[in-house]
Amino acid sequence: MEIENSKIVIMYQIVHGMAGVAIGSRLGNPILAFVLGIVSHFILDAIPHDSVEARDWENNGSDKFVKKVALEAMIDLWALLILLLVMQEGLKIYLDYSMLAGLIGGVLPDYVWGLTELFKIKNQALLKFKTWHTKIHTLIFKQIYIPWKYTATIQIVTLVILLASLAI
Repeated sequence: MEIENSKIVIMYQIVHGMAGVAIGSRLGNPILAFVLGIVSHFILDAIPHDSVEARDWENNGSDKFVKKVALEAMIDLWALLILLLVMQEGLKIYLDYSMLAGLIGGVLPDYVWGLTELFKIKNQALLKFKTWHTKIHTLIFKQIYIPWKYTATIQIVTLVILLASLAI
């Protein structure tokens, strides 16, 4: 299945969200944190995160592929929420407005894209956003397919670095 001449890629929302939290924790300005959260989203998408397994699902013509991606996104969102609870209850790191705005900015591009795809929304503004999102991907993103165990490792390391930046 090909969407907007671009293959579907899966980048964990927990990484995008925590990047936004880390940005917001340094800024104290919700508007700037939101905007930089969006920018960080596209920068993080430059990290290789295409798994061989996801490519194979897609290339097999599975009409359930978008639903599989949606299920993975829901699990990922739950992991992000659990991590935020652990941060608050265990580490006593509480989200302020700037951190929350950065988090929303960090995950927003993929959720707008994914929800319009999943629900086949034909809104003109959302279609323009999807086109712009795809264009950004083609500028900075290189499709490199690696086994899931490596994509997961890369993203876990990125997540640990982001979490460490909150502790500093």
